[in-house]
Amino acid sequence: MRAIRVAGLAALGVLALNLLAGCASAPGVPVTSIRAIEGKWSGTIAVGMGTQQFYYLTINPDATIVATWGSNWQWGKIMLNRGQARFEFSNITSGTLLYYDGPSGRAIQMTPDFGGWYVYVTPVK
Repeated sequence: MRAIRVAGLAALGVLALNLLAGCASAPGVPVTSIRAIEGKWSGTIAVGMGTQQFYYLTINPDATIVATWGSNWQWGKIMLNRGQARFEFSNITSGTLLYYDGPSGRAIQMTPDFGGWYVYVTPVK
């Protein structure tokens, strides 16, 4: 049973990397209203060279955010400025939030200013 779970996580990680690589060449869609990205999202977080983990992100209508992965929780906010979206978690880390909306669906990529991890999530259905 554990081998199946590990294989599933590995497959999800490879899929996320492939999607991220495809999105990395695209500039993202301007975010002019928090309504475009509010809701529940899920995907993966990659921290350093470690194993990817499931990642859950909630974006509230007031631009506050809650993220969970493993036993970790973070609270923060999203700021919009001329179509560019940035996130900040607990005044500790901040970075760029890119939003994609195309034929393959919607996705968010979060990358901190000083590296070390990245997130790729899609809407929860």
